[in-house]
Amino acid sequence: MTTTLVYHSALRGIAIDALASDIEGDIDLRGFTGISDEVPKGLGEIRVTFQAKTDADTETLKSLATMSPVYNSLKGSVPIEVTIETH
Repeated sequence: MTTTLVYHSALRGIAIDALASDIEGDIDLRGFTGISDEVPKGLGEIRVTFQAKTDADTETLKSLATMSPVYNSLKGSVPIEVTIETH
């Protein structure tokens, strides 16, 4: 998402002098560890926070960040295929 934000800002002539991102999520370990089948195994929420040194408004930057393939894949829950090859 960080790369997308920088890329689309540059395309639009938006100057970003510095950018950092923090990503965190919530998980109930009972699902992950298999203790409970009633608890999801994945993250319940993902939060991304950007710290930007720029004159651009926050809504514009937020809109550009949501153009990320990662953002859209997670938001849309794309199908995942798992293949295991052993030798």
